[in-house]
Amino acid sequence: MPTESLHLTGDPDNIRVSASDVAAHGGCPRRLAVKIRPDVKSSTWRRSYGGEDTFVLGLVLDLVASAHGENLDGPGELTEWIRARLELRRVHPLLRPYALTAVTEILEAHQDIEDEIGELKLITNTPQIGRVPRRLWVWAPLYATADGIREIRRFRLGSAHTKLEPDDLLWVQTAARVAGTVPGHARPTRVRVVEIGAADGSINVVFDDTAEAAVASFEQQAKAISAGLGNFDVPIPGPECSDCKVAGVCDALIPVNEVLGQSGPGYATRSISPSGLDRYRQCPAQWLYVSDLHLPRDTEGSEAQTRGILVHEWLEHAHVRRIGCTPEDLPEPGIGRGLAAEIMSESEYAIAYPFLRHHVATCPLGADGVEVVEVESNVFGFDAIADLVAVTKPDLVLRIGDRLVVREFKTAFSLPAGGEQEAYSKFFQVPFLASMLMSGMAAAYGAEAATVELELLTPDAGAVHAWDTDDPGFASQVRTDIKAAVDDWHIDSTWNTRPGAHCVSCPVRRWCPDRDAYAEVAKPAPVPEDDDPPPF
Repeated sequence: MPTESLHLTGDPDNIRVSASDVAAHGGCPRRLAVKIRPDVKSSTWRRSYGGEDTFVLGLVLDLVASAHGENLDGPGELTEWIRARLELRRVHPLLRPYALTAVTEILEAHQDIEDEIGELKLITNTPQIGRVPRRLWVWAPLYATADGIREIRRFRLGSAHTKLEPDDLLWVQTAARVAGTVPGHARPTRVRVVEIGAADGSINVVFDDTAEAAVASFEQQAKAISAGLGNFDVPIPGPECSDCKVAGVCDALIPVNEVLGQSGPGYATRSISPSGLDRYRQCPAQWLYVSDLHLPRDTEGSEAQTRGILVHEWLEHAHVRRIGCTPEDLPEPGIGRGLAAEIMSESEYAIAYPFLRHHVATCPLGADGVEVVEVESNVFGFDAIADLVAVTKPDLVLRIGDRLVVREFKTAFSLPAGGEQEAYSKFFQVPFLASMLMSGMAAAYGAEAATVELELLTPDAGAVHAWDTDDPGFASQVRTDIKAAVDDWHIDSTWNTRPGAHCVSCPVRRWCPDRDAYAEVAKPAPVPEDDDPPPF
């Protein structure tokens, strides 16, 4: 059996591999090893799912399947039918606008496809081949025409992919293989794999060939990957830790008990980051849409976001060298791009340069006795008391003797007038990182003490603020502020909207039922964008 610390029970030989599992083969092997074995669980920890069903594509798939059996005359009847079903199922009001759009767009795309290849009959939403103990399956609707065309579909939350990445191709190969050999059905004349964008009804036919070609395509790469998927003994922490069946007992997550100041489990086993809490504090509904449901967002970035991304890209590129930054690395725009020549254009460098030039004098890598530990790497911790995965992405982690130093970089139009205290209050990464360090992160890196540094870069100046976690007053303030920031989010199950001036630039306002509520009572004030938002 695998790692004893996981305390696994259940039949490890009962294996059910999905097309999504094959596509995710580059992720955490341990997570996949337990995911493809439905009987295997930890005897000492269970993930909590909460009471509200927010699996939005599952809801959409059910409604699309149900609609095929209805005789709906025109878009008006379809809209009323969808709204009635959403009400009957007591779907959360925040999910309804997207669900209405998604079901409508998918059904319209379905009609366009039928106009091309003929009437389609839904066979199943979970086709599979093989038998116990090993099966291959796809979570996707499978259709067939009377003349033998078989079509399996992948729904995207946003738009259909026009350019397939390697993981997309693995999904396609697996789905085509399953669709072409469904037990109880005659061999099809053609197999089609089609992507449909639920947000806009976009269609992309990504495979259209014979059943024999589907088998051959699967055997090129996906077959070997599906056969060797997962390894209990190799954990790689990542964004899906909070969805893993063994996250709570996984030794790859740093133990950070009480990191969020909570005395017990909350609404569900989830993950949280500084940017997630910032988003929740602005609007709980926005947190649900972006961080939990991952609904399509408006991708137009602000000027502050653009410059923040460019500055962080340059700093990462420079610091992975593990040497101090110098003036030679930053020639004036028009003369050259220095280090930036490999990563950005002339115009992009001109945006980042006024901020970056103030970093050279305070770059910590040029000092003696400084050891670079991490550059722009995610840190994943598990709070067993709160049953939460805590995630942060420090810009730079250093070791100076027995002290771990974490430095964050932020760009702003001007330095905070209130100095260090205002900087602490303004940038939630500071207390979040401090709490992570105090709760176990520093010890995990073998350090006895820790410091959080914040380097602020403006067009006219730079400043570095530092906080030592072994300062009792600072430690106490961090614990108080973290608890206050997390308390409501930890138990929230309603995610109410919080209308305000930020609604004007909200990236998910399209899906929000209250997107215009603030505008109806007050003219929105411009939202200040002096500071670049946290990347994670």
